[in-house]
Amino acid sequence: MESSAAFVTFVEELTSALAARGIRFEPGTNGRMMECGREIARVVSWRPGYSIILEWLAPEWSKSGATKVEVRFEPDKEGTRITLDHAEWGNLFDDRGGELAGWFASEVAAPLLQDVAPSQFGDWITDRRARRPSGANARATYRNPVYHRPNFLAILNILQLGPADYLIEVGCGGGAFLRDALQSGCKAAAVDHSPEMVTLAGEVNLQAMAEDRLVIREAEADTLPYPDEMFTCAVMTGVFSFLPNPLAALCEIHRVLKKDGRLVVYMGSKELRGTPAAPEPIASRLRFYEDHELEELSREAGFNTVRVERPNLEEFARQAKVPPQDIHLFSGRASQLLIARKS
Repeated sequence: MESSAAFVTFVEELTSALAARGIRFEPGTNGRMMECGREIARVVSWRPGYSIILEWLAPEWSKSGATKVEVRFEPDKEGTRITLDHAEWGNLFDDRGGELAGWFASEVAAPLLQDVAPSQFGDWITDRRARRPSGANARATYRNPVYHRPNFLAILNILQLGPADYLIEVGCGGGAFLRDALQSGCKAAAVDHSPEMVTLAGEVNLQAMAEDRLVIREAEADTLPYPDEMFTCAVMTGVFSFLPNPLAALCEIHRVLKKDGRLVVYMGSKELRGTPAAPEPIASRLRFYEDHELEELSREAGFNTVRVERPNLEEFARQAKVPPQDIHLFSGRASQLLIARKS
């Protein structure tokens, strides 16, 4: 990654991460950081692509003066080296007895090493790319998910939506399926637990939202913020295998569906483990279901008419304009479609 691109990504991610921790970062020349209404740092140098220098203000209980935090972006042969230098930080400790070394080991080094350990790092990648997508790459992917469109077409082929339908999508991602579904003239609602995906889905479906044909909310699959018997149909695509409580999610969908409401859930079977559709480390964090397990869960949730299909998505992949060299990825019958109806 070039230094300028790394700079933009770093600032965006830092702003989001600090906000999650209760600190508001106002980037740019004359920018600052605020915590609990108090200024804790101010930008004294802002050189996009090269460096950021902050004057870090001492806490009110400290007699030390302000310290300096510098973040430098330097190109190297593998991309960009990012260096953070906090000068005179030890003054805050009056560093007797190795307090600074102790703080650094416990509060910086240990969390860093934990985050790059296989388990934690694998969780981060899985969340970032699929389970709770975030970041610029995820937004670009889920805005136009070409490799998801074959299963979109398979779902729409079964649902046969019309203007009388009211659809709910659980785990809507960037809203691409909603955009396709709304072309039928139906109304829709959706939930996702990624704030970035909720925002993106709204951008992708701006006109439908302005026409009051679509509402998107941030929520979990097992606590849908909608009343009983509201929708004629429901869909999940690429979500079910991540759910910590799949039965609770199916019960919630059953609750919000009207009588004769129909459900279609798309997922990949265990045959896809290790393929581009379910690569590691994501595959190790998915739950793969046997067909009979999906049917049993659906009946336990209250659905009486239930079946699982294994469609060949090759023709749908051609319709979706998947690159010709990748069409073969959609042949075979490794995809599962759970189809159920509320009686």
